[in-house]
Amino acid sequence: MRQNQCYVLKRIAKVPYLLPVGQLIADQRRGIRINETGAYLWKLLKKDRSVEELARLCAEHFSAGPQALPRLEEDIREFVSQLMSQGILISGSTSSSEEPSRPSSDFYKCIRIAGLNCMLYGPAPAFSSDLDAFECEASEHPHQQLQVLTHAPAVRENGKLLLRSDELSVIECREKYILLFPSAPQIAEAHLTKDASRCIFYCTGPFTRIFQSDLFHALQLPFLYLAQRHHMAVLHASSVLYEEKAWLFAASSGTGKSTHANLWHSMLQVPVLNGDLNLLAMDNGQALIHGIPWCGSSGLADTRTHPLGGIILLRQSPENYVERLSQDQKRLLVLQRLISPSWDGKLYGRSLRLVDALAARILICRLHCTPTPKAVETIRNEIHLYLGYPRQS
Repeated sequence: MRQNQCYVLKRIAKVPYLLPVGQLIADQRRGIRINETGAYLWKLLKKDRSVEELARLCAEHFSAGPQALPRLEEDIREFVSQLMSQGILISGSTSSSEEPSRPSSDFYKCIRIAGLNCMLYGPAPAFSSDLDAFECEASEHPHQQLQVLTHAPAVRENGKLLLRSDELSVIECREKYILLFPSAPQIAEAHLTKDASRCIFYCTGPFTRIFQSDLFHALQLPFLYLAQRHHMAVLHASSVLYEEKAWLFAASSGTGKSTHANLWHSMLQVPVLNGDLNLLAMDNGQALIHGIPWCGSSGLADTRTHPLGGIILLRQSPENYVERLSQDQKRLLVLQRLISPSWDGKLYGRSLRLVDALAARILICRLHCTPTPKAVETIRNEIHLYLGYPRQS
């Protein structure tokens, strides 16, 4: 660990303080009052030093005997932990605006989603057990590293604001995106490299179930960015497995997509694959969906990959009927249900190219429906016609 150069040691009425300067003043960061021992330690931390080295140098400076070292190490560890948590000290020997070249926290586990290996680093209690079903052997060359650090970033950089909402803000810098999660107060921010290879989450404890849930949902965003770079996109839809194909029911929240999937399950005993989100992909000309751990409040998720049969766009109606869509309507309506990043035209273009390829290979239609078994019968007949089966009576 070493000094964050955005903090300086100053004496106010002969009392030593570590105070923020520059951008950190604009960010309303606070300083901290320290004692003379702390001031001496700060001077030592102009270069990267370990707690053990600091304790040894401190003992020599203050003429403390060997018997004092264990207590001295404990006190220094508590002191530097406090400064790390506030971003006054930072890890490694890089400049304050750079990220460490490799994860500095402990490896937790590797997960594999849609053939993409993601290495998780950080305290085990920070992570939700919802990721466990996707655990795999650690990869020497992961597609993405997701790291949780329990201190604030060294400095908040300025950039171009791409998106701002109650749930997420995205700021573009030269080589990365800064992600802010206003509804998750224990996640200060996250830094996602533009090549999707790394995302660092700066967090504060304690690691309660609420924190685990917030982090679990925040981890979704860098993965979606990674998946998009690998020609995949996530659709907001429930899904069932029927005739060995996945059928997706897409609609805005509250329209009835979960109700419709549950009707399929109760009437035809077909499995519900995911209650909220589905990862769309193309592989050698075949449309697929991959299982992902994120599934909204439904709790229904699947780890497997399935052929994709079609996307059914739901609209509430007093009667049940299928509306045929033009080619542009199919693409536009599916694009509107995607939640993959669309922060700029390039990202949006990636999603459009995938949807364009899917639209040529799957059923896409709109079902005007009631929340009744009749709706299932209506769209099931349409699916049978698409598959070349006889119409059901």
